[in-house]
Amino acid sequence: MNREELRRLRLRVQGLRGLHAASAPAVVRDFVAVQAQEFVPAQWGLAMRVPPERRPDVASVTAALDRGEILRTHVLRPTWHFVDPTDARWLMELSAERVHRSNTTYYRRTGVDGEAGVRALDVVAASLACGHRTRAELAAALEAAGHPSSGLGFTYVLMLAELERVAISGANVGKQRTYAAFDERVPPSAPKPRDAALVELAERFIRSRGPVTDRDFSVWSGFTLGDTRRAFATLVDASAGRVETVEVDGAVHWHDAEVTEAARAGGVASTADVASPGAPTGTVDLLQAYDEYIMGYAAPRSYLLPDDVESVHAETSLHALMIDGVMAGRWAPVVQPKRAVVRVVPWRAFSRAEERSLAASVTELERFLGVPVELEREPLDDPIPG
Repeated sequence: MNREELRRLRLRVQGLRGLHAASAPAVVRDFVAVQAQEFVPAQWGLAMRVPPERRPDVASVTAALDRGEILRTHVLRPTWHFVDPTDARWLMELSAERVHRSNTTYYRRTGVDGEAGVRALDVVAASLACGHRTRAELAAALEAAGHPSSGLGFTYVLMLAELERVAISGANVGKQRTYAAFDERVPPSAPKPRDAALVELAERFIRSRGPVTDRDFSVWSGFTLGDTRRAFATLVDASAGRVETVEVDGAVHWHDAEVTEAARAGGVASTADVASPGAPTGTVDLLQAYDEYIMGYAAPRSYLLPDDVESVHAETSLHALMIDGVMAGRWAPVVQPKRAVVRVVPWRAFSRAEERSLAASVTELERFLGVPVELEREPLDDPIPG
């Protein structure tokens, strides 16, 4: 399989071309965990994987979060993720130890390690026992008890509370996000043995993002390559041929044959046709910077780049404008209460078909945001570092 074939198959498996999920919560269940640093852009990443006729707007996705159908927490790595309530407990049990190790230095520097951390957790738990609490309310409770209530110290108290299964995301209060008691929002479940949980995580990762390398899973999940390779080997042995390998650019990739077969039902006749280059369609996707099509794989992510570009300069303030799964520029939304502006920074001139698709994507974003969106175009940018 060549790079273009890999790209086309991943677009299908990820729900950006067919294989759509029925709702935003269903997207989260399918993906196990979805990186979610930026709150509204991350919700857009869920919505765009739902069929256009059922695609939710931002108010609908936020309502699902308020109801606890989607939860947002630090899990797998020290970063925000959306997770399904039924997955939150075992994912946290599986990954908390590794995230704690990553955070150890910061716990010590901010004074939330050892007994101090335990006492801070007691304060958080007591506050959440009375209902959902904003960050300001939790900060006030911690300050009154003599614990860190601002800056990094406060951040790491809250992350500690998440990892120790004391706190998780609650319902919004206006535009303020809240925390809730973990056991209120997450249903009880029997513990999973570590090896079994890791195999399940690997299986669902491959189903939702394959073909993938072992390094893709290791970087995404935060687990070692040793853990990854043992989980993959166990999964292949247990799958009765369902999990297969394919070579791309000299590297072994794993994919799920059932998912590939489902992609066939989307209008292709065979596995080869699913991944065949075909004619470019000029389809534009306005992906948020942390979208799983980007962050679900390990660097250098060469499948994202045009053939004549080896790397790009980092612009964390801008998102990724994709055409047929290849980066063709950057974009950034500026959202105000009654209007929004989408600033596009293209790397090349667009064809008429690409311009039409860009306009359609902006229209979809407008429907999602629920306010008029104006498109602003910057001069052509050079993606190659100078």
